[in-house]
Amino acid sequence: MNWMFWKKEGQTQKLPGPKEIPPPIGSYLVTQEGMSPDVVWKLMAAISPRLNDKYVVDVRVYDSSKTKQGGFKVENYHSLDDHPDFVIFDGWYTKDTKSVGKRNP
Repeated sequence: MNWMFWKKEGQTQKLPGPKEIPPPIGSYLVTQEGMSPDVVWKLMAAISPRLNDKYVVDVRVYDSSKTKQGGFKVENYHSLDDHPDFVIFDGWYTKDTKSVGKRNP
């Protein structure tokens, strides 16, 4: 029996629009990547919660001024799939432990 009758099979997750960088990601970029705090806190993040883990969030960080100059609008996390040149950081963080991981290029 399908107990979650309100969810259709094969239904895709609606992703949130761009947001400010989550604090754990911003701290990681400043402390581990050596980026300037003045630059980091002006960047934006596209976020995708993981379906199989409610604590882990996939994050792509980008500079919104560069995407605007390039004539590209970021609507959600997957908007950046075909535009890796705009992505400054691609990784994840866990909400409960605040740990951050970076995907290898």
